[in-house]
Amino acid sequence: MVATLYKILPFIGAATAAFIIFLFGKSLSEDLFKRRSKDRVKDLVGVEELKDIKPADFGSKEYKIRLAFARFNIDVYQHEKLALNALRIIAAIVFGTAMHVLFNLPWTTSSAGSIGGILLVNSFAANAWVKLCNDIDKEIPIFLSGFTSTIQVNPNVLQAVEEEAMVLAVNSPLKRWLIDRFVRQGQELGISALDELIAEAFRVSNSLGVMVFLIGRLWRTGGMEWRRSFGLAAQNLEGVMEARVLGLAAGSSAKNAVKVIIGVTMMVIMVMARNPIFSTAMEQPIVQIVYALATLMMIFGFQFMSNMIERLM
Repeated sequence: MVATLYKILPFIGAATAAFIIFLFGKSLSEDLFKRRSKDRVKDLVGVEELKDIKPADFGSKEYKIRLAFARFNIDVYQHEKLALNALRIIAAIVFGTAMHVLFNLPWTTSSAGSIGGILLVNSFAANAWVKLCNDIDKEIPIFLSGFTSTIQVNPNVLQAVEEEAMVLAVNSPLKRWLIDRFVRQGQELGISALDELIAEAFRVSNSLGVMVFLIGRLWRTGGMEWRRSFGLAAQNLEGVMEARVLGLAAGSSAKNAVKVIIGVTMMVIMVMARNPIFSTAMEQPIVQIVYALATLMMIFGFQFMSNMIERLM
């Protein structure tokens, strides 16, 4: 059994390394070679592509990747896949090396750390979008509270939205979305922009989608009676959003507790791995595989729990 495991481990490590190289090579070919052919066509027809984020790709995979790197002031426009795969390669090397150095595991078994690094990078790209959506949801009650009062005085919906959006914090993501998307599109296209804006709002969160839908009905219908109805509906939505914010806080506390447990567990494994008493046991392939699987299960379990919390919220 032990001899068989010794023979299998090099193949597992080689397969992991080949998969990582495949991802990087695929991204490099798509990003460079296909991009060059596209650029040559644009040069021939004299088209200049703007670097601004297009409204149509709001919430797309590329947008989410740009958003993740933007937190560190890194611009990856038009190189989103290449940047993400490059980060995966770096994380795979770092985590694989850490498994080898800290836990005294052979390189073949340390490949599990490489897989864990890739999973963490994927989580990094997804969490930036989740954070944006949660930040928007947290500000919806504040916006609705002021907008309900403003609309009673100023019947112009776009002006009322702009006035209340300007009251929000300078770096407010809800403020940016309302000004850059809702108000701008409304001024350019009028009521016809509502369908696209409602669909885009629901991609961010159900709460923002409901809010934009209510504002859209107020814009289309108007009148004092609908303004009163909007006020009642907004109060109900504010109550729901306040409860959701409390739920997000509880979920964040639970995730922080799990992080502490993972850190303590990894510290215990590291101490045992570097203890001379357990060095003989660590040389056994079955023990190495158990440690590698335990590390992967902790990372996967944390991601699964985080996704479950976000879906429930």
